[in-house]
Amino acid sequence: MSKAIQLVQQLKVGNSLGEGVIWDHRQQCLYWTDILAKQFYCWNFNGQPSQYPCPKRLCSFGLTQHQGWLIAAFDNGFAFFHPASGQVIPLTQVETNQQHTRMNDGRVDRQGRFWAGTMCEENSPQCAALYRLEDDYQAKKMLDDVQIANGLCWSPDAKTMYFADSARQVISRSDFNPQSGEFKNSQPWITTASGAFPDGSCVDSEGFLWNAQWGSATVKRYHPNGQLVLTVDIPCEQPSCICFGGPNLNHLFVTSAAKGLHSKGHSLGSSDGDLFIYHTPFKGLHESICRLTLPAQSTNNDLPKITTKSRKYHGQ
Repeated sequence: MSKAIQLVQQLKVGNSLGEGVIWDHRQQCLYWTDILAKQFYCWNFNGQPSQYPCPKRLCSFGLTQHQGWLIAAFDNGFAFFHPASGQVIPLTQVETNQQHTRMNDGRVDRQGRFWAGTMCEENSPQCAALYRLEDDYQAKKMLDDVQIANGLCWSPDAKTMYFADSARQVISRSDFNPQSGEFKNSQPWITTASGAFPDGSCVDSEGFLWNAQWGSATVKRYHPNGQLVLTVDIPCEQPSCICFGGPNLNHLFVTSAAKGLHSKGHSLGSSDGDLFIYHTPFKGLHESICRLTLPAQSTNNDLPKITTKSRKYHGQ
């Protein structure tokens, strides 16, 4: 490459399980969640990030048409969430009959539909799944026999869907119909190396897939034909999720997790659980906006805004 990828900033947040990072190009802010600590973060390149408590484990989320509101996958199902006020509008619960699964990675597709998958906890024999939130606010199961749903994203033309099952160490690709939201011809596309578990993904403006690989201290970039073209070393063991953002969409943001490292006999490093910001010669794409609207009686224009000035940072 003619230009290097450079680590330009590191936010010392010490997340237990940093995840779900996205860039809101409208507000020029970065959002992410610490699932286990039940905290939502907002940062805008100035100072330290602000934190907002979550009523439940916030596993993934997307942008909506309503200022300050997110479409969210909490541990037990889908909801609208307003972090600055703490207000939640439940929509539908998922897998309430399964004791050892919870919601996990999710994303808004390029046509505005919100998807989120589940994951098996505690080595459960139960199977997880991938869901699509329908226009009537109900969850439709789109894929089953999943262990840990992750890495959901779409090609720039929305004709290819990528999906990772972390536990099986496989990233698959499918033919996607943008109009119907259906997919077919799912095939294993990437099998990751031993000890590298595919986690959060995103697609850049050239259609290359980027994937954070838990346990490997790396982020990988893949050509649409599946060829590995770039490895970025991350100064933590468990990079968890990634996105492009910044004013020119040329910064790569990487969340990470400190969870479980002590139990594995790992000497916890000062960077585990932090958020890393890289300047790159590549550009990302704007995050899609969920097309679902709030129930009419729930709209409140007087609610506070998500802002980096509203609450002080209390991390490490």
